[in-house]
Amino acid sequence: MQEMMENLLKYGYILLFFYSLGGGMIGILAAAMLSSSGKLDLYLCMSLAFFANVLGSTLLFILGKYYKKDLAPYLKKHRRKFALATIKIKKYGVSLLIIQKFIYGLKTFIPIAAALAKYDFSKFFIINTLATLLWALSLGYLGFIFGHLAQMIFDKLAEFPYIAPLFLVFLVLFFWFYLSKFSKK
Repeated sequence: MQEMMENLLKYGYILLFFYSLGGGMIGILAAAMLSSSGKLDLYLCMSLAFFANVLGSTLLFILGKYYKKDLAPYLKKHRRKFALATIKIKKYGVSLLIIQKFIYGLKTFIPIAAALAKYDFSKFFIINTLATLLWALSLGYLGFIFGHLAQMIFDKLAEFPYIAPLFLVFLVLFFWFYLSKFSKK
């Protein structure tokens, strides 16, 4: 366990960058929680997640815009979802591009759909950059605060060692239930 934690701290910034190219939500929250204990630098984590996510979303947009024919075999299975996303982007545009950053699972889907909807690249890039900045700052600080709260809770639980495993099971089940319910929508 100690070796895994050392590797995580050693390669954490690199992992966060590559993870944030696609989604990054869990990565930035985890990195911010590690930052709250002094293991990682919060501002570097938020910066890396920001730049990687802007780069990833932009590349997905370009992929959808210029390589549509190459993507077609892979998108065939999700044709209806992309059609609905295209309609929603034409209708809600800016607000959808901002909100999608905070919805787990949509961050890799919406940029391609925006490209298929013939959304203007410069407008997409500006909105995506601002939305990603908001995403990185809010999730970074939220994870940092949650890390401090978790540390306080675990310090209290250390006084009653028999409650800690129950609390961890409850926490894992809560997150699993939340993410499974949220991703079904």
